[in-house]
Amino acid sequence: MGKLDELREKADHFEIKKSWQYQLYITLALPALLFLAARLFRGEGMGVTLARLFHTYNLYVSSPLPNLAPFNGTGVLGLILFLGLCTWAVRRKDWTDLGITIALGAVNAVYFWMEWNYLLLRFVNIAGIVTI
Repeated sequence: MGKLDELREKADHFEIKKSWQYQLYITLALPALLFLAARLFRGEGMGVTLARLFHTYNLYVSSPLPNLAPFNGTGVLGLILFLGLCTWAVRRKDWTDLGITIALGAVNAVYFWMEWNYLLLRFVNIAGIVTI
């Protein structure tokens, strides 16, 4: 059995069972993949689309800070997801999982509250301007 077969076997047995794992997937893994793809294709039309998708995903899904201004609604889904993950940890009575989920949610909230997410937009072509 080679290394590739071992990795494939480990990947087959990998499961997400904890709230904090979902939290990391929603707030870090998916945005990171979108960011990397947007960065890779930044000079093309697909890069602009991916950059805008990255920004929109961050505002509506990752952000746990709701903005209830008319016609805005950013962060509402992120808050619902965070509260749902916390509730799931409480229902399972997994207090360590709840603590880690809350800590990750707090770090994520600070990230959006300090508006550090806008610093990342400088590295992708969200405006559609051709860069070389």
